[in-house]
Amino acid sequence: MNVIRVDNREDGIAVVTLDRPRANALDAGLVNELHAAIRRLSGARALVLASSQSIFSAGWDLRALRGRNREEMGVFVSQFCDLVREIFSFGAPVVAALPGHAIAGGLILAATADERIAADGEGLFGLSEVPLGVPLPRALFEPFRHLLGIRGAERVAAAGDNVGVARALEIGLIDHVVPASDLLAAAIDRARQLSGRSRLAYAAVKLEARSEALERFDRARRVDPFLDFWFSEEAQGRIAALVERLTKKS
Repeated sequence: MNVIRVDNREDGIAVVTLDRPRANALDAGLVNELHAAIRRLSGARALVLASSQSIFSAGWDLRALRGRNREEMGVFVSQFCDLVREIFSFGAPVVAALPGHAIAGGLILAATADERIAADGEGLFGLSEVPLGVPLPRALFEPFRHLLGIRGAERVAAAGDNVGVARALEIGLIDHVVPASDLLAAAIDRARQLSGRSRLAYAAVKLEARSEALERFDRARRVDPFLDFWFSEEAQGRIAALVERLTKKS
């Protein structure tokens, strides 16, 4: 089953829509399909990352990941890092349209974009890794360092708070807020504005701005204690408890 829809518009803007039931939870299938789609779209004038649902993404699919052994989990983390790097270094404008919650891996995905436009409403934005007993994988801290600065990134990643639209706008997690009914049109319009300028000049500025973050990203992947935390007794207990709560709700 396809979990990504791609609309190649006549104006050269590609709308890439997450379309996986259960909150666009990020499993290996969605991650790999999205990565393949982004690579195929390298010549697009701009990308819009969107969602078919009332939320953007609830993050990693813990129910699917919980049973993986260390090697299998390491492969998934590597695949997710590959995806994040692909979007973060994309050579044309990327705009994320966030209809609602973007949590944990969902917020990481949104943070790779050049700009984030959120629907006015009850959406929550946050990184929930620390409440589960794990830090962010080291490489995945870098988009937030780039976006918020070191202090802002530390507070978002360490505190584990989910913040509403107004607070997310205030601290720089999102760039614009529009009525929910206008979200996709606003994101496409912004992508059109950004892509209407010099592609080469835009790409040069973007690469310069993100070059140090990309260097740190690549360096951080070489040595990372994330899997030690993930398979610790504390984290496994917290993950199991959360999966149980999610299973009861579904």
